[in-house]
Amino acid sequence: MPKTITVLRIFVASPSDLGEERKLLEGVVQELNLTWPQQLGISLELIKWETHSFPSAGTDPQDVINHQLPQDYDILLLMLWSRIGTPTPRSQSGTLEEFESAYGRWRSDPKLVRLMIYFKTTPISPDDIDPDQLRLLKEFRKSLSDRGILYSTFTGGEEYAQLLRIHLSKQVQDFLKENNLTGTPLTVPVETTTTLPSFEESHDEISEDEGFLDLIETTVTTSQKVIEVTNHIGEALEQLNTGTNKSTLDMQSITGDDKAKFSAYKRIANKQAENMSDFVARMQPEIPIFRDALSKSLDAYGRTMVLLPEFGINPESRTQLENALSAASTLRNVMVSSKESMERFRSITAGLPRITTQFNRAKRDLLHVLDILLTTYDRGLNLLGEIEFTGKSILESWQSDATPPSNEHENEN
Repeated sequence: MPKTITVLRIFVASPSDLGEERKLLEGVVQELNLTWPQQLGISLELIKWETHSFPSAGTDPQDVINHQLPQDYDILLLMLWSRIGTPTPRSQSGTLEEFESAYGRWRSDPKLVRLMIYFKTTPISPDDIDPDQLRLLKEFRKSLSDRGILYSTFTGGEEYAQLLRIHLSKQVQDFLKENNLTGTPLTVPVETTTTLPSFEESHDEISEDEGFLDLIETTVTTSQKVIEVTNHIGEALEQLNTGTNKSTLDMQSITGDDKAKFSAYKRIANKQAENMSDFVARMQPEIPIFRDALSKSLDAYGRTMVLLPEFGINPESRTQLENALSAASTLRNVMVSSKESMERFRSITAGLPRITTQFNRAKRDLLHVLDILLTTYDRGLNLLGEIEFTGKSILESWQSDATPPSNEHENEN
């Protein structure tokens, strides 16, 4: 039997340089739509010019799109990277014109549309840099802060997909709460209807069968693994730092004639180069383990947020979410401390003079490894911050309910 669901429409606005992210968004929405319609009575629909517009005529191409695409969508999802877009007679770009339209709706009534804005921070190839576009991007980004609009940043595709799961889960959680639907799946108002796929039709597309409690357990165990590897990295870095300090003291204590000093400097520098190379060698197996554990942990957190609305407000889901957030907080604190130590050491290493060929090569390799680790830390901390913010806001919204609804819902005809 067909089931009636509520469709939340997401208008996707971005210039032409974010094709990969648009495809990632499609994949995440397809994934969410495997669970939410049946469990929550909520489905997501992407509104894009590629699928919702057709050849026609107007004063300009953006004018045609404006008239063809529905303007009563529920969420604006804006993505920007290296370009602001092509100018129109009404705005600096079609993308900004779409944003201003949504922002105007939000200003008139915040319940009409939600704004989700993302900036990709991956470095741009010099051949692709357009100074005018970058200037307009910078001005627009500043204007968002001036208007009190919060945006998110991301570097890679995996990070973006995880952010989308977290943020879209929060949007649905807020929608259910605002419409008094939390914990009452399949009884939502009829806005749009569609026939849900049967289990046989969708089962082959489901890549993971982990449930809410499984994912909570995964978040805790993988977080512990990340902490374990982070501690290994910290121990190795501390050893290297101790060796560096000793080498510095040894060089300062060198005496004798110039020939003797030269020979001693070279010997100490090459010994330090060996220490650097040993650290790099130790990191070769640790980095993949660290990345894999961190990715699994963050992915589990994101998927936990996806399934959370299905559980509604009840003591078990509240306790499980608190446990997951506690693990996330512990992990973030450990990573912040490790990152700060690593940044200090990298700064010291980068400032060391070019002493010998062996030392220079070891220094180059060491800085490369440290940069890989710091980039991984940055991505992980960005997502952990989003996870904590979203999870805490959900807990606060639950706690603000004076009489939380029961998990069992009695249909009213």
